[in-house]
Amino acid sequence: MYHHLRGELVALTPTSAVLEAGGLGFDVRIPVSTYEALKGRKETVLLTYLHVREDELRLFGFATEGERELFRLLLSVAGVGPSIALGCLSTFAPSEVASAISGGDLKTLQRIKGVGRKLAERLTVELRDRLESFQAVPGAGGGARPRGGDGLQGVLRVPEVTDTIAALVTLGFDRKSAGERAASAYSTLRSRLGGQGPLGAEQLIKECLRNS
Repeated sequence: MYHHLRGELVALTPTSAVLEAGGLGFDVRIPVSTYEALKGRKETVLLTYLHVREDELRLFGFATEGERELFRLLLSVAGVGPSIALGCLSTFAPSEVASAISGGDLKTLQRIKGVGRKLAERLTVELRDRLESFQAVPGAGGGARPRGGDGLQGVLRVPEVTDTIAALVTLGFDRKSAGERAASAYSTLRSRLGGQGPLGAEQLIKECLRNS
């Protein structure tokens, strides 16, 4: 029904975007990779997918055709809803998800929130031979933003960390657990990078979800 939206980006979080087009404001759910691609933009285009249920219509948006195509494929599997499909795209790059499915890598697939062994097996069985139509496009990386100071409370005020906490809460984590995971991931990645280089919310969210 909706192929894409083009307009002004009036609000953006790691899990949602509000796009104004034709005088209407569209509230669109997005994966973290799309969030990183949209940061800093005023005008943009989102490829869209309308998910229809008896009690709800929900619009999802993607920065690339690869993300949208993988989202569609994931939803075609019994037991996979929009939350799990978005979790896949927020935990790994589309190409990594496709590689895990094609290679039968159940361990990697089970690192996605909501995916147990049985669902991981179902994903590999049902999608392994259907990935030809999928063109994997990795999500764009984000630049670093100012740090919030030293100590736990300082870490929790870092913009990337607050974005990560908000995303984890949206994905089903309670706020306390989200804060602990985000702070731990921040410390781990800063140490891994030697305190140097950019560190974006996308990296933090993926680190949290991979260790959930």
